[in-house]
This record gives sequence, structure tokens and C-alpha cells, in this order.
Amino acid sequence: MLRDTVKIRIQSGRGGAGSMSTFKNRSTGGDGGRGGKVYILGNENIYDLSSFIQNKTYKAEDGKSGEKKNKTGAIGKDLVLSVPLTTEVIIDGAVAYKITKHGQKELVLKGGLGKPGNISIKRNPKLEYKIFNSEPEKKVAELVLKLKSDIIFIGYPNAGKSSLLNSLTDAKAKTASYAFTTLDPQIGFMDGLKLMDLPGLIEGTHEGKGLGTRFLKHTESAKLVAHFISLENSDPLKVYESLRKEIKSISEELYNKREVIVLTKTDEIKEEAVERAERLFKNKGLEVVSCSIIDDKSIEEVKRRFKELV
Repeated sequence: MLRDTVKIRIQSGRGGAGSMSTFKNRSTGGDGGRGGKVYILGNENIYDLSSFIQNKTYKAEDGKSGEKKNKTGAIGKDLVLSVPLTTEVIIDGAVAYKITKHGQKELVLKGGLGKPGNISIKRNPKLEYKIFNSEPEKKVAELVLKLKSDIIFIGYPNAGKSSLLNSLTDAKAKTASYAFTTLDPQIGFMDGLKLMDLPGLIEGTHEGKGLGTRFLKHTESAKLVAHFISLENSDPLKVYESLRKEIKSISEELYNKREVIVLTKTDEIKEEAVERAERLFKNKGLEVVSCSIIDDKSIEEVKRRFKELV
């Protein structure tokens, strides 16, 4: 199952203590080492947030204590948390970082400062009274993955979205004759375009029914919304209007995106009925294309229209 949201606790390393070592009444103690920092790193080879455990604390290493003979303690090892691209890092209720590029590295928490040893204090007595923030920084971070796509597929269950995605792309989305076979967004690539099939809607999705609206965040980047309607329905226009009403209740932004209606399963009805269904939408000034996954010519037409509209 796709993990696209997780809340974790992060903590930098504590600064090491300064050494108060002496030899024959001479100061010999070194400074403590700085605590490790916490970074977020973008990685194009990671696809979701499943490597993170909800509410787990991820800690950088503490700095080591100073040692005798003026040896500074070792710096604590930094913690680097790798996340997929298009991940938002939310701290204190606001988006602190947007990770969009491979190799993008953001400093999130600084390590605690190492405390001075007695040699440093002897050289600069004021250090003994200076407050050194050796404590680690601690934050709660929410990681939110927002998948990017050019075209998103939306429709009620069993509208043929997954089947068409498999026909147009290299995707291997699960297909079956029962509702909610698509539980997570499915992605495929078609001639440089990224297509995403979202889990099916039902009436009341905006109220949390069915799979709810948790995948809404993945629609933000889409250039085109493909509304899927099976021609097994006796009144496809009524289905479309119901679908649009549900989408408007979910998100005005999604509702206002450019759209195309995809009439599926044309092999289930006569050609004249397919033409009548297309006219219903064309008469309303809507973009419409019809297809069947067993008709290669219609699949090529869908591909052409998608590329033309994007």
C-alpha cells in the first residue's frame, strides 16, 4: 500500500562535554564535539514513504566528550533522511521544505554545540560563564508525498480506468469486476506523459465514504482530468453530472481543471448507441472520446486526443 503521509519525530545530536582533565596541575582537557545535524535529501529512486515508521524518533548522533591532551571530541554523525521527490516537509504547521530535485539536501536541525574543555577556558576565561547550547534540537515533522502527473483518471468503480491505463502504458494495474480494485494511485508513462489512475469515487466520497479524499493531494499538478464513464450505464450524461457534482464537493480546484470525457466499454453496446452517447456530450461543448480495450484503433485515438489536449 502506498504510504504518502507520515509523521515522525526528529532530533539532532547533543553537544559533547568539555574535558576538565589535568596533569600536574595543568589543564589538558579538550573541547566536546558538536552534535550531528539532521538533513532531508531528495532521492528519485524512492517512490513512497514506506521506509518511515509513524511517530518514531529519528536521531542524529551525539557529539563525543573532549579528552585529555587537548583532544577535541568527535563530531556526531549527521542523520540524512532520504525522501521521494515532490515530498513536502511540514514543521510547526507550515511547509518548511519542498523536495523537488534529486540530490536536493536541506538542513532541518542543527546539532548541539560542544562545550569547552579547560584548556579553552584557561585561554579565554569568559568561556566558563558563556552559555553553550549543547542541547539537541527536536521537532515533529510531517512528510507529505504529492505525486505528479500530466493526466489523472477519475471515475466511479468499474469504469475501466485501470484497464485503459494498462493498454496505454507500461503499467500493470490490478483489474477485476468488483469495486475498489484500485486502492492506491497507479502510474504509467505514455510517450513522455505521466498518467495516474486514482481510486474510484462513489457518491459521498467528499464526506469520507469509500476510500475518501486522501488522494486529493496527488491531483494538484495534473494538466488534464479524464472522466471515465462506462457505456454499460443507460444514461452516461446523468453519470457524468453526478460525478462532476461529487468532484465539486471535493475540490473546486480539481473541478475547474481542463477535462475530457472518456466513454469506455464501447464493445458492450451497438455503434449507433456509442454515437448517440458522444453527441450528448458534444452538444454541451465537452471534449469526448470513446474506446474499448479490445479495439486497438480506439486506443490509438485516445492516445492521440490525450497528447493533443495536454
